[in-house]
Amino acid sequence: MSSLLTPQILLELLLGGISLGGIYALMALALSLALATTHILNVAHGSFMVLGAAASTLLIKYLGLSPVPSLVILVAGFALVGWVFELVCVRPLQGRAPDRILIGSILITFGFALAFEAGLGFYWAKLVDPQPTFSLTLTMPRLTLWGVSLSGTRLVILAFVCLAVLVFHLFLTKTPVGKMARAIAQDYEGALILGVNPRLVSVTIFTVGLLATALSGLFFILATPLGPHDGLRLTLVAMTVIVIGGVGSLPGALLGGIVLGITDVFTAFVFGAVWSPVTYVLVFFVVLLVRPQGLVGIRQG
Repeated sequence: MSSLLTPQILLELLLGGISLGGIYALMALALSLALATTHILNVAHGSFMVLGAAASTLLIKYLGLSPVPSLVILVAGFALVGWVFELVCVRPLQGRAPDRILIGSILITFGFALAFEAGLGFYWAKLVDPQPTFSLTLTMPRLTLWGVSLSGTRLVILAFVCLAVLVFHLFLTKTPVGKMARAIAQDYEGALILGVNPRLVSVTIFTVGLLATALSGLFFILATPLGPHDGLRLTLVAMTVIVIGGVGSLPGALLGGIVLGITDVFTAFVFGAVWSPVTYVLVFFVVLLVRPQGLVGIRQG
């Protein structure tokens, strides 16, 4: 197998792993911020990525809309979806003890995820395509650097990841709501004493987070197809990235996502894609053994 790993293939695998890891990091960061600020563990988080992939496929592939108006519809639609999800599934749990919030959110969102997967799979097969698969093709010219040809599609995905990470960073560090979210994540009671509005933080975090996750689904399926039953698997990937990188940490999410993405791609290349989920567990346990606080976390005590 090593004789097949030419410099061209090696760079392609690295580019694919970094772009895939960036998508994982964005999805994990949105889940991590919600957990750190509201104590809500959204088990259905990956389902919103699948929903973004399904909506993108429907708009662009089946309805024939161009990417720009499709993107506008997705942004407006999922901003509304995030707001409604926070109103229906999150707000009724607020004001309770953190352990009750955590347990209640797991039960509610797990039920939502199961219902969503069953409904999407059934109605997509009935109304759109008998074989539900969400994928898009983006024809982009390859970029040649120093004699090495790189995938234009992978570079577009990487550009989206870089832009989204920059937006997240500016949101958390420059906007009032972002600063309030960081304050709540660090010291909830202290933030309340200072006048921070937890309801405003909650609705903003879920709206922005689910919107980013849905858009990640659009770019994810440019390289890898998704099915209606992949939501819970993606949630587990996001949780693994959170444990690897540390809860609520943007650098940690990036590093954890890239580590997982590169490991995933190289495992699929060497052993086959069926073994990729095994790498999540292996990386998870290795990090727990070596750095239980996460790659970027601070050791307690």
